Amino acid sequence: MTQSKKNVNWSELCPDLVRCVFQQLSFTNLKRGRLVCSSWRTALRGCVPERNQIPWLILFPRKKNNSSSSCVLFVPEDRDKVYKTRDLGADFVKSSCLATYGSWLLMLDTRWNLYILNPLTGERIDLPTTDYARYQRRPSDDIKPRDLVACLWVDDRSKDYLVACEMCYPVFTKKGNHSWRRFGEGGYKQMVYEHMSQKLYVRRYNSYPVKVWSFCGDDPQQVFEDNYPPVEYAFWDFLRKDDEELYLKEEEFYVKEYVDSRLYIAVSTVSRQVLKVVNVLQKSKRWLFLVYKMHPVELTWEVVDSLGDEALILDIGITVVAKDIPGIKRNSIYFSGLDDGRKNPDHIFVFDLTTHEIEPLPQCVFSSVHFSDARWFFPGLDV
Repeated sequence: MTQSKKNVNWSELCPDLVRCVFQQLSFTNLKRGRLVCSSWRTALRGCVPERNQIPWLILFPRKKNNSSSSCVLFVPEDRDKVYKTRDLGADFVKSSCLATYGSWLLMLDTRWNLYILNPLTGERIDLPTTDYARYQRRPSDDIKPRDLVACLWVDDRSKDYLVACEMCYPVFTKKGNHSWRRFGEGGYKQMVYEHMSQKLYVRRYNSYPVKVWSFCGDDPQQVFEDNYPPVEYAFWDFLRKDDEELYLKEEEFYVKEYVDSRLYIAVSTVSRQVLKVVNVLQKSKRWLFLVYKMHPVELTWEVVDSLGDEALILDIGITVVAKDIPGIKRNSIYFSGLDDGRKNPDHIFVFDLTTHEIEPLPQCVFSSVHFSDARWFFPGLDV
């Protein structure tokens, strides 16, 4: 006896089931799922893949561009396409991005207040009023939003968060707080938060050692057991030291070609080691990068030849696992520019530490929008 086949109407699938399935797939497949029918499009509205394992690039619209309040997203596994976020509103266009974590952006508005925004879902978390906004006091004219140092952590499920920022002095707030609380002595040039250990790593001026703050309790405590050497720029590390004559020639060439350079710190999410990173831009438009780790006995920085199966997302200050994952390149650095250079397409690339060459992004990324800023971010990040 044969059973008659039933026609299946896929548009009538339970919305929760549709979401459950597509959250396990890639962003590309999620976008395709939204095109199937109107009921799937409704079910998948605001849905974000839970298993994303690659960084995305987000391009912010120009503040004077009244025609767009959306960001452009480049997902490396889809090299020939870019995607647009939902309309994020007029306030967003006038705001500046200070930091990212997972799908979340830390934004500074024109009143110098901070808020957290998920550009994929539209969710927004308003933060306590800053002193700048409360007392209607503005920083001096030579301080711009891009000069502010900040870091962000958000838990996607509970919406717990931690924000640390320096506005004349370092302050922090987290979920449940109704104000900003001060910590540390200030002068911070970079902050990196590692959630698993609940430690905040801060870099001060050149030649100062990395300082570590523990956020395990209500009040942050400086961790004196973690001793790091001073973080300083050493141009001679780019030169050969085994031949004095060649060294002098390379030094002369280096000085002649030098345009700009930056210092960074980063934390490996695999080994929990703190890394020092240096980059240099030359007149020939060649980029140089060096990565260091601390020698465990001598307590000095030593150059490492490789990140192994990790990739460094410099905008977040962390490394992530990149072995055998399509869309992310192992032993590479994801870079988005030198401060104002974030709007320069030539300064946004992936640097391969094996070949010491840059991998430019597809032209479709930059031809799609006039942008004011660009950052690598990592939807679904949970480290």
